[in-house]
Amino acid sequence: MFTIEVVVRALIVYPWTILLFRLLGKGLTFQQKPYDFMVMMLIGSAAAALIVNRDVPLLNALAALVALAIMHTVISLFSLNNTLKGFIGGKPDLLVRNGRIVKENLIKNQVNLDQLLSGLRNKGYRRIHDVEFAILEANGQLSVIPKSQLRPVNPADLQLKTVYKGIPTPLVIEGKVIPESLRALQRDEAWLTAEIAKRGLQGTEQVLLALLDTDGSLYIAEQPPINPIKAFFVGEGKDHLLGENPDM
Repeated sequence: MFTIEVVVRALIVYPWTILLFRLLGKGLTFQQKPYDFMVMMLIGSAAAALIVNRDVPLLNALAALVALAIMHTVISLFSLNNTLKGFIGGKPDLLVRNGRIVKENLIKNQVNLDQLLSGLRNKGYRRIHDVEFAILEANGQLSVIPKSQLRPVNPADLQLKTVYKGIPTPLVIEGKVIPESLRALQRDEAWLTAEIAKRGLQGTEQVLLALLDTDGSLYIAEQPPINPIKAFFVGEGKDHLLGENPDM
């Protein structure tokens, strides 16, 4: 009976927890703040404990998870206030300023020199004097701004004109046509079917992915015949040579 009850609790608590995280929004994982990490840890730990702890009534457990989610939402709303956001979410600190280490901020954030050097190397900078600013963000990530002489050259520096390149629009995903994308691009399924036929495919069912770029080029990836069970356990199984470029 204990095993059955644990399974039932898991089947209820898991989707309930997923729903709560979904309602909390993408901000929970985007540039995660300290209180975001805390609520994820609390909800995750509480949910795991609730599954195996039969002494806690299930309804009370679900209500407790909702209470945590509401508290996090309130804190997040307060963090939108310019006066409170620094206190709640923390503020960024300069670890390197004009190529010089700011030791006071290393001590404040309990970051040692090895960690700083490692963080700079991960960003592609092996010398501190190549760095204008190194900023420890409120979410714990390190942002690095190189000195102007070492920044990559871009078209604006050379006064070159560039062609607009936007985001390719998906037309077919996993064999299913996306009608709203066709309408937005003022195309129809007849045009799409004709383009697919030019690649030697019989229909959209044979298309894994079709993308229309802003320059008018159409990318089509063929839906390969696969064994789902084998793919789940071993993937492709071994490396294969790249075939013909599908973007023709």
